[in-house]
Amino acid sequence: MHKNRLILQTLVIALAAFSLSSCEPEDTDGGSGGWNTPTSQLELAFVGQISDEPLYAIGQDVYKEKSHGEYMMVTNWSFLMSNLALVKENGDTVQLGDGYQWADLTGTRNVFNYKGIPQGKYTGLQFTMGFDSATNHGNPQVWPADHPLNPNMNGLHWGWSGGYIFQAMDGRYKENENATPGSFSFHTATMQFVTRYFLPIDLTVSNDKHRVAVRINADRFFGGAQPIKFAEKSVSHSEGDHDELLMRIFLDNSLYAFRINEE
Repeated sequence: MHKNRLILQTLVIALAAFSLSSCEPEDTDGGSGGWNTPTSQLELAFVGQISDEPLYAIGQDVYKEKSHGEYMMVTNWSFLMSNLALVKENGDTVQLGDGYQWADLTGTRNVFNYKGIPQGKYTGLQFTMGFDSATNHGNPQVWPADHPLNPNMNGLHWGWSGGYIFQAMDGRYKENENATPGSFSFHTATMQFVTRYFLPIDLTVSNDKHRVAVRINADRFFGGAQPIKFAEKSVSHSEGDHDELLMRIFLDNSLYAFRINEE
C-alpha cells in the first residue's frame, strides 16, 4: 500500500432526466432510523446502462458502442456505498438506513426501500463510494450476514491489509464490430480512491411513496476529457503507478456517468 494517499472527492452534476426502470424492488427495508413519519417511503434504484440503454442480461453476448469506435459489454458491476443520504434545502442530511449499501448492477440487488422519510423538500442525494479507514481496514466479520458490508454477501473484500474493493466493473470489448473480443477489469480500492458523489434532485417528500432512479452509464467511465481506449489500457486494480493513474482517469470520467430522476 502507498502512504499519504489523498481522498478523491467527486462532484457529480446530473442534468438529464430519464424514466424509471420497470424492475421489481427487492424486499429490502433500509430501516427507519427513528424517523417519525413511518408512511413516507422512498424506493431508490441504481440502474446500470451502456449508451443510455439498460445492461443486457448475463449470458447475452451483446456489445454496445463506446468511444474510439470500440464496443463493450459488462459482465460484472457492483459497488459499495457509505454515507448514503438525502440532502435538504438547508444542507442538512437524512441518512438512508445505516448509510451503507451494496448495489449489484448486473444482478438483482439494485432497488432499495426506505421507510419513514421526513416530509419536506430535498435537493440532493449523496453517497461515498468507499469507506473511512477504520471501516475499510476493520474486521469484516463484525457485520451481520445480511448486511451490505458482510464480505460473504458482497464478495468485494480483498483481505485484512487491502480492505474492500469499492467498485468492480468487468467485461469484454472489441476494437471494432468484427474484432476478436478482449477483456477489461477496473477495480476501485485503497483509501486514495474513496469517492464522494452529490447528485442534485428536486424531490418533495409527502405522506406517500416516492421513487428515485440513479442511472449509471458504464461507457462514460471510459469517455470524457480523458478517454480510455481498451486496446491500450484495459486493466486497473488501483495499485502500482500505472494502475493508479488509470484509476484516477476512470473516476474523473465518472463525473459524466450519472443521471438521476425522481417520481
